[in-house]
Amino acid sequence: MIEKLNSGHSNLWDLYGDSRSSWDLRTRYLHHELAHKKIISFLDGINRSAKVMDIGCGDGFFLNLLTGMGFEDIQGIDPGRPMVERCRKKGFSVDRKSIRDLTGTGEFDLVLLIEVLEHLEEPLSVIRKIHSLLTPGGNLLLTVPVCDSLLKRYHRFRYETDKLTQVVDWDETHRHAFSASAIRKLLRDSSFTIEKCIHVSNPYPWVGRYGGKKLSELFQRLDLGGRFGDILVVLASSIQE
Repeated sequence: MIEKLNSGHSNLWDLYGDSRSSWDLRTRYLHHELAHKKIISFLDGINRSAKVMDIGCGDGFFLNLLTGMGFEDIQGIDPGRPMVERCRKKGFSVDRKSIRDLTGTGEFDLVLLIEVLEHLEEPLSVIRKIHSLLTPGGNLLLTVPVCDSLLKRYHRFRYETDKLTQVVDWDETHRHAFSASAIRKLLRDSSFTIEKCIHVSNPYPWVGRYGGKKLSELFQRLDLGGRFGDILVVLASSIQE
């Protein structure tokens, strides 16, 4: 797919959606399940009557989690036809759109951007657009892969590669290699206040697969300044300008 990505193929996200047969595999292993429980726990204090938009909702994995938490006014967008079709089959209100197609102002109380930002060309414009979509004090739940962990640093040293090459090798549609500090600055520059910020996702998958629940939970609790965990999770609130 990388050649089509570089050539600007108009159906890139249809191809991407077809290549991801089931995002339910996110909970295939215990460490994945624990990571997603941490992510969704950030929403414990959000009013269940909030109007929610999931940008880049994929096949509705998080829409399903939100429904289970009691949120009712939820919708999503995704640029890929296969993902939209899967969501609609599950009964979710999802449109085939990109963030550029959203034109409302102050329309949502909560926006989810779950592992999407790294795929987009202009992250600052995206975050500022989300700020405009939110009500004053509205929340953004953002997750993004970061390159800060010990394992990522070791791989760059071991294979003599740079951050961007590393993230593109991970997923050929990735455009950016973020650090946690870069994401925090991006949010501050877009008039957001960071409410919560943690690293999740066990960087040693075999621990989650073969190490048992207690060892997996231990690795999920470890942060040590971002030395463990390859996914940054941020809950931010919009500041009224």
